[in-house]
Formats: sequence, C-alpha cells, structure tokens
Amino acid sequence: MITQDQLPMLAIASMNDNHLEEMLLVQKLDSVARANDLDEVAKVLEEYVEHSIKHFADEEKLMKEADFPDYLTHKGEHDRHIKELKAFIRYFEKNRDPKAIYTHIEGGLSPWILHHMKTMDTEAADFLKTK
Repeated sequence: MITQDQLPMLAIASMNDNHLEEMLLVQKLDSVARANDLDEVAKVLEEYVEHSIKHFADEEKLMKEADFPDYLTHKGEHDRHIKELKAFIRYFEKNRDPKAIYTHIEGGLSPWILHHMKTMDTEAADFLKTK
C-alpha cells in the first residue's frame, strides 16, 4: 500500500498534487475491496482510471510543450498502464473478486506507481523545472 511518506517530492507542484490524489484513490480502492463492497470497488476503479487518464494527459501536455526528449517512452508507459488497468477492470467485472483487487494493489499497482514516480516522473519533472 502506498503511503504519503513514500511519495517522492518532484520539482513540479502539479505532479505532486496528482500523485497525492492517486495515492488517496489507491488507498480508497484497497479499503473498499477489503470491506468486500463490490459495487463501491467498481465505482472507485472507474474513478481511478478516469483520474489516471487526466493525470497522464496533464503530464504529457507539460512534457510535449517543453520538448521533453523521452516524451514518447514516458507516454508509452502511461498508455500501457491504462491498457492494463482497463483489462483489470474487465477481469474484476467478470469475477467480482475483491481479494484480486488488494492483491493487485500490493503486488502490481503500488510498486509500479512508486517506480514510475521515482524514475520517469522524477526525470521529467527535473527537466520541466529547467524550462
């Protein structure tokens, strides 16, 4: 599970704000899954995907405007992540397994988010700060 003290503070405030919102949604998703509230899990999953799409679009706009050299690689990671999230939603809709949610959060989603923030987002924010 992601906690606020694990979030890297980046050079761009809007990216930090998006990451905090993302962390709160992941925590909410974990909580409703552990409470076995399947309808709420479905709602929070959709909310998380919508947030991720907007979050990534915001980052991509900043990177594109600044001619960030690794834009295509970074965008490719965003696109892959959204595709995986949508596939996971389809899996959940079919199986309605709340344990799969918190298992995915612990084993896949949280590690990916933190790695992405500490590597790709840090690199992008450092570059953007110079523009």
